[in-house]
Amino acid sequence: MRQAYIKSYGICSALGKNLSAHTQALCDENLTPHADLICIREVSDDYIIPYYKSKDNLDELIKNIGKLPENTTLFVGSSSFDTHLNEENYSKEGIKYLGYDLQMYSLCKKLGINPHYYLFNTACTSSANALIYAARMIKEKLIDNALVIGVEVQNMISLYGFMSLGLISKDGIKPFDKNRNGIVLGEACGFVLLSSKEDSWEFAEGEISNDISNITTPSKDGETLKNIIEKIISAAHIKTSQIDLIKLHATASNSNDISENNAIYKVFNQSIPLCIALKGYIGHTLGACGVCELALLLCALDNGFIPKSLGFKTKDENFSITPTVQKSIWEGKYVLFNYLAFGGNSASFLIKRSKN
Repeated sequence: MRQAYIKSYGICSALGKNLSAHTQALCDENLTPHADLICIREVSDDYIIPYYKSKDNLDELIKNIGKLPENTTLFVGSSSFDTHLNEENYSKEGIKYLGYDLQMYSLCKKLGINPHYYLFNTACTSSANALIYAARMIKEKLIDNALVIGVEVQNMISLYGFMSLGLISKDGIKPFDKNRNGIVLGEACGFVLLSSKEDSWEFAEGEISNDISNITTPSKDGETLKNIIEKIISAAHIKTSQIDLIKLHATASNSNDISENNAIYKVFNQSIPLCIALKGYIGHTLGACGVCELALLLCALDNGFIPKSLGFKTKDENFSITPTVQKSIWEGKYVLFNYLAFGGNSASFLIKRSKN
């Protein structure tokens, strides 16, 4: 079986319009979490909540992708791809035409890709799953190149949905922190171009499973995520000790952080690798976070460092995991990425530095 490699990547988020802006922000050791404030109305009350607004949009991201290889297949992962358009259409005309792939044909046209595409909506694992399936199809020689896009656009359904569940923090994200009190949403778009041609990063393995314990939260015992990670380690033919860094899902919601902590402890016991939480930089970008957090972390790793985890201050004495608290040099090889979603879907993937 051949391998899949990361050829290029990009991101637009609350941190900036391009990779250089993101790298600069990640290098800033004095940076603190900063989200815009937005107002949403709940019955007769107005709520002011933090929200990470992107500096740019998908059309601008497309301009940074550059010329694509021939026979590139498009994969899009999003939990809200056309939701804002549906909301706009409904407010103007009522229910006349609604859909989830209203933009796909025009997106293919803008990219110069034949309308051969795959669209994923598995909540917060959407673009992570898109990456995993794209890599599998390359490895199986079904396709040669895959452009994987993750996109999250501000919309009322997501905002009101999370508010109704009492999951949104009103004072900022605190991943894995003793005083965590909820998520902070964000909008962003990013891309990763995968290819069968060797490059500096290999998309080594990925696994997906479903936790049926609860419709909105993973089981606190972490068994589903534990099993996924163990399958990845086995399929990659490596030892747990060879994983140098873990990108945490780290939403700062109570049950998610507990589940992820327990899963990682069961796999690694007392030898937990360095862990990084990224949502303090760009917010929880829901279905886009698989691609966007991969691109964001690669900004740092390709420049030889691991950033600190924004928002983390006080260790939870019940947790084995402590996210990074300062920027540090990184010369590792294997990085594990974790993602958990509503509906019970869980996904993880492993990337490997194949050459310097």
